[in-house]
Parts: sequence; structure tokens; C-alpha cells
Amino acid sequence: MASPFNTIRRAGKLAKIPAAARQAARLDGVAKERARELLASLMADAKGLPMKVGQFMASQAGGEAFTPLTQTIDPLPLAVLLPQITKTLGKPVAEVFASIAESGTAASLGQVHRAVTLGGEAVAIKVQYPDIASAVAAEMTLLGLLPGIGPVKRRGIDLTAYKAMLRANLMLELDYTSEADRQRRFADAVHVRGLRVPRVLPGLGGIDLLVQTWEDGQRLETATTWPDADRSDVARILLQTLLTSLFAAGTIHGDPHPGNYLVRRTADGRPEVVLLDYGCIVTLSETSRLALLTLILASRGESDVVPGDAFAAMGFDMAKLAPINDQLPALCQILFEPFVTDRPFRLQDWQLGERIGQLLGDDRWCFRAAGPPEMVLLIRAFQGLMTHLERLQVGLAWWPHLVEALGPALLVRARTNRPQPVLTPGEAHRRGTMGSGHGRA
Repeated sequence: MASPFNTIRRAGKLAKIPAAARQAARLDGVAKERARELLASLMADAKGLPMKVGQFMASQAGGEAFTPLTQTIDPLPLAVLLPQITKTLGKPVAEVFASIAESGTAASLGQVHRAVTLGGEAVAIKVQYPDIASAVAAEMTLLGLLPGIGPVKRRGIDLTAYKAMLRANLMLELDYTSEADRQRRFADAVHVRGLRVPRVLPGLGGIDLLVQTWEDGQRLETATTWPDADRSDVARILLQTLLTSLFAAGTIHGDPHPGNYLVRRTADGRPEVVLLDYGCIVTLSETSRLALLTLILASRGESDVVPGDAFAAMGFDMAKLAPINDQLPALCQILFEPFVTDRPFRLQDWQLGERIGQLLGDDRWCFRAAGPPEMVLLIRAFQGLMTHLERLQVGLAWWPHLVEALGPALLVRARTNRPQPVLTPGEAHRRGTMGSGHGRA
């Protein structure tokens, strides 16, 4: 069977997507929703990069039309993938697995098959689609990633670094050997009661194959029908996982679409969350994490740090932040409001976008333009969390959960932290020259 990811064969599918996207953006009401559903179906059919974009849209508020991209994509027949599995294993499949079932779970870059090893262990075989790596590489060049129009162009947002970051992350997702390592490190570093990370089986994977324990469970959406106490526990697990991975471990799951979560109950009835797919992992330096934590403390009145210093330490471009420098304290009060109160916080009362718009107006693009590229994935992780919490209809007290995730030692460090700006080579050279004493009289 010919590969469905041959670039020439895909050209017709890809050509339809930009027009559908423009139509969805232009329409309103019921017509807009139908156009978004059509766009989602085109993305699902194309898989690869278009489907990755659709899954990102599914994790955002109002992205219901794209939710099917995280749940019900038609997989390829096992027969198409068996030669690839055999080649990566380096031996006949029958020498490793007693059985392999047809896939019920297809994603953007590959699909998962339930199998049983010769030793009787149920496992999940994650295998890449044939030719998907070359197809994605071609599509990133063909489609670009972010158009330089509107506020992006007007506010001088340099997309080169963003494109490079997104390209590097997507190509890293195509390396299942690297993903296996990241999955092991995440499991070792992030310990949250009720969180389960599948165990990777050593010696059976490769760049296009990953074998891990099979985890039973239901879609995250199922938990929205559970009793209040169980929904609150699921919400707690999601919140603590992000806070612990961010501040304590510095390694964040960066693909929070609903299809990467399973929920279930233990034998004694306690909720558990299984976190899947470690292809997109965001790493944040200790300097950046401490600076972000210090901003949160400042919003609570527990630090006198100057917001600009903390943002600079996180890699923000202070020249681009200059037009809103006086508004940064007020902006932090809005951004970190869930951490300010010790009581349960309901996200529907936040009105984040509206309030930032009222504070900054069109200058809100200054903040977006100033941020370092990795902030895109960090913001995506938080946006995904907020979407899931809203759907669970649970109010949580964020600050006590943050304190639990940090531990006392890290909290003390944050309270005494005085962030130092991270200078670009050009800025460092200018400051060094200005302070050297060798300027002309």
C-alpha cells in the first residue's frame, strides 16, 4: 500500500485548509461553527502538522469543534505499519508480542495499538505513520507557521525565533527515542498523588516506535459527569501536576489537549489521571522559574521585586516592554489573580483577556512581542489547564496547592530572590562599553 503521507499525494488536502480557515474566521454564529467543523475534518484527514494545529485549537476555550481531533481519528490498518514495526524491533513481531490489536487511537504523527508481550504484559505500541517525518518537514516549509500580518507585523514581533522553536519541538516529537527519555525523566521528577505516567519498556523502541505499559481509562470529558468531590480531585491532580512540573522539576508537559488524559478510579474509588504523550516537553531554567515565582509572590504582597526585573530575568525584551512598564504591576495582579486568594477561585470570574485588553488596549501586543519563544508553550500549558478546569466546573484554591508543590525550601528561595536580567550579547556589550571608562572625552 502506498504511503498516505507522500508529499505530492497530500498537496490537494493541504490546499483546502487555508481557504477553510479564512472562511471560519469570516463567518459568525451557526455558519461559523459549521465552517469550524469543516476545517476540523480537513485537519483530521490530513493528520501531520494540520492536525497538530487543530489539537492546539481544541485545548483552547471555545475549541469544541476541534475536540474530535483528540478522540475519533480513523487509524491506518495494522498491516500498513507491521513492516515498520518489524524493522525497528529488528526481529519478527511474533518473537516479541503474543498479539497486536488494530488501533483504536490515532493521533497527528502516529497511532497506538494494544498488544500483549510473550510474558503476558499488556502494552501500548506507539508507532509513527510511514513517511510522516518527511511530510511534516515539507509542510513546515510549505505552509510556514505564523503569518507576519496584522498586530504581529505592526508590533515588530520577530517570528524567526518562534518558528525555530516550534520547528525544533515538532522535529523532537518525531524522535520517539528522545520521547521515551523525557517520559522517564518526567515520571522520576513529578510526583503528584493520583497522577500516573505510563512506564516505558526498555529495549523495544526506536526513533519511530515506543512501547509502554497499557493504561486503561476513560476520556477526561467523562470526569465532568462525576460527583463534586471526584471532579475536585481530578482538578487538583491537573493543577498540582502543572505546578509541580513547572516550579519543582522545570519540565512541563506542553501538549494539554484532552486526548492526552485518561481518568479512572482506583480499587478503593479514588480518582486517578493518566497523562499520555511526552513528545512536547517544555524545559524552563531555574532562573526563569524563580523569577516567575517571585512575580507571583509580589502579586500577593510577599515580595518587593520590581516586575520589570523579574520579566527581564525570564528573558523578556525590556525595550519592547517599555511602553507598558508602568502598567506591569497592575498586569501582574491580573495575570496571577488565581494565586492571590487563598480561597477557591472560579475561572469564569477571571475574564482574563477582557481585563488585559481594558488595561493595555492595543499595547497588549507589546507584552506578547517581548516574551521569549518558550513562553508560547508555557502559556499553552496554562491555557490547557484552565480549559480543563472550566469544563470540570471546579473552583480550586491555587495558592495552597502551589505551596504544597514547592515545599518550604523553594518557597524561602523565592522570597529572597532578586532577579537579574538576562542580557542579550548586544546588550551585554553595550553595557560593558558604557561602563569601561574607555569612551571618548
